[in-house]
Amino acid sequence: MYRDLLTQALGKHEAEAGSADLLLADVVSSRARLRAAQVDPATSAAESLARELTYDVTLIRLCEALGVATTPSGFFNPGSERARLERELNDRGVDADAGLAVSASGVGA
Repeated sequence: MYRDLLTQALGKHEAEAGSADLLLADVVSSRARLRAAQVDPATSAAESLARELTYDVTLIRLCEALGVATTPSGFFNPGSERARLERELNDRGVDADAGLAVSASGVGA
């Protein structure tokens, strides 16, 4: 079910693909909102799901821009796929926590 929701969310955001710098900024921002929701007991299940989808959409878009292979079908276990993609980005010099990238990553310094 999550993969279906993610596929739909990606379809709605097709035109929003931008530069890798902007995509990285979106990843950092949406990741911060996701983490805030995870530690706030007042966050509803619907809000948590929306934040997960937003983060995953931005993460997928950044990965696509940098040539990291991913599809919504990889999100059978969302936490594992997120961790894999974050490791792949980190291996390319992209820090999704700090929003930093080395020039060799293709994102910019």
